[in-house]
Amino acid sequence: MKTLQKRLTFLYTATTSAILLLVICAFFLSSVRKNRSVQLEQFQVVWNSLTSRFLSSSVFSHTFLAEAEADYHIIIHIRENGTPFLFPGSWQPETDRQALIEAAVSQAEAEGIFINRAPVSSQAASTSLMTVQGKHKDTYDAMVMVAAAKNGVRSLCVISYVPPVRKSLGGVVLYLCFLAAFGILALGLISWKFVGWSLKPVEESQKKQAQFLAAASHELRSPLAVLRSAVAALKSGAKEKDTLLPVIDSECVRMSRLIDDMLLLASADAKTWSLQMENVDMDTLLIDLYESFHPVCQQKGILLCLDLPQDSLPLVFGDPQRIRQLLLILLDNAGNHTPAGRSVCIRARPLSQKRALSLQITDEGCGIPDKCKPYVFDRFYQADSSRKDKQHFGLGLSIAKELVLLHHGTITLSDGLQGGTCFTVELPCRP
Repeated sequence: MKTLQKRLTFLYTATTSAILLLVICAFFLSSVRKNRSVQLEQFQVVWNSLTSRFLSSSVFSHTFLAEAEADYHIIIHIRENGTPFLFPGSWQPETDRQALIEAAVSQAEAEGIFINRAPVSSQAASTSLMTVQGKHKDTYDAMVMVAAAKNGVRSLCVISYVPPVRKSLGGVVLYLCFLAAFGILALGLISWKFVGWSLKPVEESQKKQAQFLAAASHELRSPLAVLRSAVAALKSGAKEKDTLLPVIDSECVRMSRLIDDMLLLASADAKTWSLQMENVDMDTLLIDLYESFHPVCQQKGILLCLDLPQDSLPLVFGDPQRIRQLLLILLDNAGNHTPAGRSVCIRARPLSQKRALSLQITDEGCGIPDKCKPYVFDRFYQADSSRKDKQHFGLGLSIAKELVLLHHGTITLSDGLQGGTCFTVELPCRP
C-alpha cells in the first residue's frame, strides 16, 4: 500500500504540477506580451512628440536632446542636407552608436525612405516600426522620418533600446519560479495526504479480506481435522463405526452450513443476491415466526413473547423469505445468549414519521460489552475469541445486516431495558 501511495502521489503531483506550470507559463507569456505592448506604446508616444517638434521647429538644443535620450533611453540622430547634427549623445549603448544609426538608415532605404532625398508626394515621410539588432544580441526599435525644408531636406532617426526579458521582467520571473516551486511542493504534500485518505477504504478492505480468509480457514480446519481423524479411524478397522459415522455426518452438516453462509455473503458483495419482492403482511409473518420458534424456546426453558399493536401493521415491500431469515437469525442469536427462565421478546411498531416499520428482538441475556458493539456485524466476529461454540461461526449477524441493507433498511444494537441486548430493524413501508 505504501508503494501504491508513493506511485499515485507521484502521478497526481506530476499531473497537477504540469497543469500549474502551464498556467504559470501562460501568465508569463501574457506578461511578456503586455510588457512589450507598453514598450511600443511608450516608443510611439516619444516618436510622436519628437516628430511634432521636428516638423514645427528647426532648432534642437543639446540640453533638450540629452534629457530626451536620458529619460527614454533612446538615440536621437538628426541630419540636415546629409550633415549630422553635432550631438555626441548622452549615453552609450552596447553596440556602437553610429553602427546602429547606419543599420536603421539602411533599413529605411529598403523601405524607400532616403535621408538625403525629400519626399515627392508629401512634406514628410516616415518608415514603419523597424527592429535593429546590435552586435551583442541587444535589440532596438527604430523609425526614420524625412521632411522637406526651406534649404533642402532634413531627417530624424530615433532608436529605442529594448531591454531583454530577464531585465525587464526579472522580478516577475523570480516570483513565478518561487510560486512554481512552492506550488509543486504543496501539491506533493496534499497529494500524499489525499492519496493516503483515498486508500484507507482499500487498505481496510484488504485487512478485512485477510481477516476473513484467516477466520474462514480456521473454521474450516476444525471440521476437516475431525473428518480426517474419523476416516483414519475407520480405515484402521476401528469398531466404533456407529459412533464415528454420526460425527462425520455432523461435521459435514456444519461445514455445509458454513459454506452456505459464505456463499450468501459473497453474493451480497457481488450484488447478485436476488430478492423476490412483494407486499409482505407483517402481522402474518410475525405470528408464523412466533409459532415456529416457540418450541425451540420452550425446549430451552425460555419465554418467547410477541408484542403487536391492536391495529394491523403496514405492508412492507420486500422478500418475505429473506425477512423471515433475518428475524430467525436475530431470534437464534437472542435464544443462544438468554439463560433458562428469562425471556425473548418480538416487538413491532409502525413509525409514521419515517414511513417505516420498527422490529425489535430483545433478550435478557448477558448483553454485549460496549467495546464489542462496533464489531458485532463484522464477519466471523465473536465476543468469545476462543470460538468454543461449534454451532455458530460469527456470520449470522453479518448476513442479517446484508439482508437489511438489501431492503434499504437499517439495523442497530442497544442495551435491553432488563439487561441483555436489543436489535432494532427498520424497514421502509410500501408507499
